Amino acid sequence: MADDLFFVMHDNATGRMRLHARLTGLGLAAAVLGELMLAGRVTVGSAAGQVRLVVLDAAPPQDALTRTALGHIVAEPSHRFRTWLQFLARTALADVAARMTADGLLRPPGRRPSRRQVPVDVNVAGWPVGRVNLAIQRREPLNAQDRVLLGLLVATGGNQLVLWERNPAYLSAAIAALPAPLQELIAQTEAAVGDAVITRR
Repeated sequence: MADDLFFVMHDNATGRMRLHARLTGLGLAAAVLGELMLAGRVTVGSAAGQVRLVVLDAAPPQDALTRTALGHIVAEPSHRFRTWLQFLARTALADVAARMTADGLLRPPGRRPSRRQVPVDVNVAGWPVGRVNLAIQRREPLNAQDRVLLGLLVATGGNQLVLWERNPAYLSAAIAALPAPLQELIAQTEAAVGDAVITRR
C-alpha cells in the first residue's frame, strides 16, 4: 500500500513530489503502519487515555521495511500512535523509495542526492490513482487497501490534487466502511498532518 501511495504522491512521469515532503512522509509512514494492520500484525488500543499501537503478531515479516517498523514497535510498546507516525515519517520517503527501487518500480537515483526518482513504467505508476478515480467515477466499492489509500489521501490533503471529481459522500462512506483501527489510522494521520501544517507556519 505504501508503494501505491508513493506513486500517487509523485508525478508518474517526472517523479516530482505533489505535496510538501513532511506531509508525504507522514502519509507514507501511515501507509507502512496500514500494511502492518492489514496483515494482522498490529492494531489500535488505548492505555492511560492515549491511543497506542498493540502488537498482535510479533513474527518478523519477510518485507524488510515492515519488519523494521514492527521491530521498533515491539521494542517500545508504550509510545503513543502519533509518536510512531512522527518517528517513521522521518525516513519513510527514503525507506519506501528504497524498497520500490529494489523491487524494480523506481529507477535508481542519480549521483546527486536531490535528483528525483522516476518510475520505471509510467503506466504502473499511474494505475493506483487511476484505479481509485475510476471507482469514484463509477460509484464502485473499493477493497480495504484502496479505502485506506483513499483515506490517507484525504488525511494528507492529496485528494485535492489527484482526484478527478469531488465526492465528499463517497469519500466519507469509503472511510466509514473500514474497521475501527484503520479509521483511527486515518484520523491520527489527519491530526499529525494538521500539527505539521501549523508548525510550518
